[in-house]
Amino acid sequence: MLGDGLGVYDLDHCLDGNQLAPWAREALDQIPEPVVFVERSVSGTGLHVFVEADEAPGTVSNGVERYTRARFVRVTGERLTRQ
Repeated sequence: MLGDGLGVYDLDHCLDGNQLAPWAREALDQIPEPVVFVERSVSGTGLHVFVEADEAPGTVSNGVERYTRARFVRVTGERLTRQ
């Protein structure tokens, strides 16, 4: 469960194989919080970016969801390294 200092950015449909879409690269570059872990989502075409973050209401902007409390995220553990 998210919260207590852990948040996630959820980017759907941003990977084609191992190729990251340009809009997703821009979104990743704009994340202001310290990144803890980046993984491929269950679909295989999205990303979960786990960050250190204070609890706040969830947001959706330009197709990027951000949650920091009261949310479960199904993790894969399939680490994605910086491309």
